[in-house]
Amino acid sequence: MSLLEEFLRLEPRDVPLGGPRGMTVRRALPARQTSLIGAWCFVDHFGPDDVTAGGGMRVARHPHTGLATVSWLFEGAITHRDSIGSHTLVRPGDVDLMVAGSGITHSEFSTLDTTVLHGVQLWYALPDRTRFRAQEFTVHTPSTQTTDLAQARVGLGSLHATDSRGTVLTDQIPVQTDTDLLMAQLDLTAGATLHLDLNPGFEHGILVDRGTAHLRTGEQQITAQRSEIIVLPDGTRTLDVTAEGAEPLRVMLLGGEPLGEEIIMWWNFIGRTHEEIEQFRARYQAEIGAEGTLADVPIAAIVRERGHLATGNEQFGPFAAHTPAALPAPALPNGRLRSRGRRGMRR
Repeated sequence: MSLLEEFLRLEPRDVPLGGPRGMTVRRALPARQTSLIGAWCFVDHFGPDDVTAGGGMRVARHPHTGLATVSWLFEGAITHRDSIGSHTLVRPGDVDLMVAGSGITHSEFSTLDTTVLHGVQLWYALPDRTRFRAQEFTVHTPSTQTTDLAQARVGLGSLHATDSRGTVLTDQIPVQTDTDLLMAQLDLTAGATLHLDLNPGFEHGILVDRGTAHLRTGEQQITAQRSEIIVLPDGTRTLDVTAEGAEPLRVMLLGGEPLGEEIIMWWNFIGRTHEEIEQFRARYQAEIGAEGTLADVPIAAIVRERGHLATGNEQFGPFAAHTPAALPAPALPNGRLRSRGRRGMRR
C-alpha cells in the first residue's frame, strides 16, 4: 500500500450514539479513505451540547473485543461501569483508558448534574500479539503545560512543541499502551502558531474541536474546520499549527506507530476474520440472553487459549444485575466482512 504523500481530509458524519434516539456524535474515523491512523481506528467528537432536554449520553451495556477505548472530556461528566468491576466518573482533565482484550462490556451515562457535554471518545486496535490479553481500566490525570500563547495536555505518549515566542511545551506520560501512541489536546490563542516536533515513524492526524486550524509542513498547507480530521503525510517531522481568524483554536493531536496489520471492525468488535466477528457476536448475544444458548455458542478456541479463559467463563461478563438491559448486537450483513484497508506506512 502506497505512502500517504499529502494531507488527507476526513470529513465527519453524524451518528446517533446508543441507537436512533441517542445523542448525536460526529464520527470522522473510520472513513472511506482510511481505517487507521497508527492504531487509532475510531474517533467520535461530540458537543458542546446542552443535554438537559435530550438526556445526554445514555449508552447501556455493550461489548468490545480486540481494542482499547480512550475517553477525554472538555465539559461534563460520564459514569463508566464495566464487567471487570470498574465504576468511576469520567471527568475533564482525566484520560480514561479501558482495554477490552478478549472481551469486556461497559456502559456510559452522563451524570444527572451535567448540563453541557463536550469531548471525544476514541478507540485504538490492539496488535495481534496482545489482542486477547486481560482486560484493564486505568485513569490518569496529566499536567497542563502553558505559555502565553498556547496550552497542552498530553493524554498518551510524549510531546515537544514550541510557540512563536520560542517557549517550549513538553511532557511525557507514563501510561503504558500495547502499541506506541500519542494523544494530546492543544489550545492556541487567536492568531498564535505552535511548532510541533513529530516522530517521523508515526502516522499522525489532527482533529479540530473548535476554531479554524491552518496546518503547514514544508511546502504543504491546509485549513481544517470543526470535527474534521487531517491526516498528515507519512514521515512528517515538523508541523506548524496556527489558530486562523479571531477565534481561539483547540485541536486533538493523534499519532502512533503503524499497526502493520489488516483489521476487521464491525459494530463494537475488532477481529481479523469474518468468522471471528461472527463468533464474537453470537457469544455476546447468548451471554445477554438475546439469541441462542451458552451451550450452543461456546467461547472460541482462540479466545480460550490466548485469553486464558476457562470453558465455563463468560467472555463479556459478568455485569451488575441492577443496571439497564444490555444493547443487543445488530444483525450481520449478508456479505462477508472484509478489511477496509488503510493509507499509510507498512512495516
